[in-house]
Amino acid sequence: MPEIIIIICLGLALFLLLRHYPETGVRNFTTDSRERVKQVLSYFSRFKRGKGGQSVETIIDEGQDEIVAPVELEDATKKFHEKDPEIAEALLKAEQSLETGELREAEDKALEVVAKNKRSAFAYLLLGKVAFSRGQFEDAKDAFKTALKCNRDLAEALYYLGRIDFRNDNITGAIDNFQKSIYAEKGHADWYGELGRAYLEVRQYAKAAKVLKRASSLDIDNKEYRDLASEAEDKQRSHSVYTRGK
Repeated sequence: MPEIIIIICLGLALFLLLRHYPETGVRNFTTDSRERVKQVLSYFSRFKRGKGGQSVETIIDEGQDEIVAPVELEDATKKFHEKDPEIAEALLKAEQSLETGELREAEDKALEVVAKNKRSAFAYLLLGKVAFSRGQFEDAKDAFKTALKCNRDLAEALYYLGRIDFRNDNITGAIDNFQKSIYAEKGHADWYGELGRAYLEVRQYAKAAKVLKRASSLDIDNKEYRDLASEAEDKQRSHSVYTRGK
């Protein structure tokens, strides 16, 4: 498509030049006329290369990354519970940036949403995940708590609070938050896996074995969950034998 536009523009430029010098013809152009043609050709050559020596096609392809398809936008409005399509689009782009490790971009987009809607739970969730990725766990904790004030059933915020509690050796708090997250939103193998690890820490082996088996069933290729479930079962049996021996 860009090549067609360029050809049309070149043809139009030559047509205008011929109309301006009808009596001489192309072969009898003056030096000034030839320079004008060279300037036109040079201009379109630069246009085709684009900025920084890039081709127009490359620039257009890069621009496609910024475009959100209508179907994606519709899904985003449902996922983020946002009626405003602009806010939904900003949240979607923030999430995509976070997934690709572009933390600054994700943070900027999430802050844009907060400026427009201070009750956007998903914006605070994304800000919390950015802070968590940076190792700023106290900031992350504050963001997740704010997200839950906006939406108390936001499962992912509960899950991340559980992870922060686990890091801080608050195992009771971690178990509570992991349980709440799973109750609110089932189907995440890693959430069950984290709960299983927390149960192992407090020697609740039967519960650990149960949730780790669930994690393994959701992610059948994850050997770690299978091994941890087996470990929990072994410890449960050993503990039972020891208890009976008393």
